[in-house]
Amino acid sequence: MIAAVSALLAIVLIAIPEEETDGNELISIDASFEIVDQSKLMLHDLQSLSPNTTQPLVNTTQNTSIASNSYDIPAPEALVKKTSAPTFKKQSVEVKPGDSLSKILSNAGISAQDIYKVSQADKKQKTLVQMRPGQTIQFTTNEASGELSELTLTLNRLDSVTFERNEDEYKRSEASRTPDISQTYKEAEINNSLFVDGLRAGIDQPLLIELANIFGWDIDFALDIRKGDNLSVLYEEKFLDGEKIANGNIIAAQFINNGRTYQAIRYKTDKGANYYTPDGLAMRKAFIRTPVDFTRISSKFNPNRLHPIFKTSRPHRGVDYAAASGTPVKAAGDGKVSFAGKQNGYGNVVIIDHGRGYQTLYAHLKGFARGIKRGSRVQQGKIIAYVGQTGWATGPHLHYEFRINGTHKNPVTVKLPNDDPMPKNDLKEFLPYAKKVVATLANSHSPSFAQKLASLKE
Repeated sequence: MIAAVSALLAIVLIAIPEEETDGNELISIDASFEIVDQSKLMLHDLQSLSPNTTQPLVNTTQNTSIASNSYDIPAPEALVKKTSAPTFKKQSVEVKPGDSLSKILSNAGISAQDIYKVSQADKKQKTLVQMRPGQTIQFTTNEASGELSELTLTLNRLDSVTFERNEDEYKRSEASRTPDISQTYKEAEINNSLFVDGLRAGIDQPLLIELANIFGWDIDFALDIRKGDNLSVLYEEKFLDGEKIANGNIIAAQFINNGRTYQAIRYKTDKGANYYTPDGLAMRKAFIRTPVDFTRISSKFNPNRLHPIFKTSRPHRGVDYAAASGTPVKAAGDGKVSFAGKQNGYGNVVIIDHGRGYQTLYAHLKGFARGIKRGSRVQQGKIIAYVGQTGWATGPHLHYEFRINGTHKNPVTVKLPNDDPMPKNDLKEFLPYAKKVVATLANSHSPSFAQKLASLKE
């Protein structure tokens, strides 16, 4: 075997010609290199960089190969949330009775942590705690994270409060819209009552109530109104986006009552806004003409009245206002309670000393308001007691007396003193302004109203 193999090798060596090679010959290899950032490579880039081969990368029986196809590999969900733009969801809820901030937001899926944070931003003002039914809450949430991004409480057509997220807390801000204001003039002739005829003339009820308050010191709207009386009013109307949303202030008003003319002009001083005559006298008097809402006068001021119980001639030094038991009785003016208790036939009585010699008495009371006792101070219009039937009374009513320096005066006809006059510095600016307003009011009168005014001046 060995000999045979050796012989075969010898034959092969002899048969193949010997190639002459130069052992010192150099072989040159040209190569081009490219620096590649592997973090930026996609799958198809790696395939293009891989060396060509005639050998299949996978079994040739398969229909696909890595060398001939590329694949879309989805990014992780967490990465998508971080890189994609956030989407927001806006919601609006009307506040209903029994609703609270926590209840509304928790029902919408807002976390307790965000509810606490937004309430802390309103800790001083407490607007969110005091929200009322009918108001609207609008809030925006981040759909990806579920966080509360912004919340707005609309208080009314003009005012709103907004809480905007700033990192891990909320910033509170207030916004107010300014309505457009225009002046409107209306007038009415009274044939039934102030409210019936005023409403028919298109004057809103709140304006009529304010008119009654403005002229209430000079005119008793339960006793003094006569058929054919007239009123005119110049007032503001507020508009928002072309829609009327409310009435503003009464700028000026005029009332013709039983042949007498009264004018009132609104003017603001350092002490606040009040109504004055064109000469600068305060419309507000030191006393209210009638301190109770009554149905009728059951007994007038009469020095020689026949007493209903004793049937003897006894002076009636006040006015009896019939009213339902429990009707509130108001202080006629500012003052100090000098007596609160029982007085013989007067029953329960309150006496108020108003200073400068003025004193008022209220009798036959059912009871006293809280805090009314001797020495307590009261303001005009404050409830001091309630109508009753105590003492010598045949029915529930208020017996009201008005005294000046100890002398009884008829409360219905007594001339009431004006409130404090306008300061001289304000009067200099008021008089030219009042002249313009009176001219505007006069130019707005209808021919019939103007004719009636002219007849009164003759």
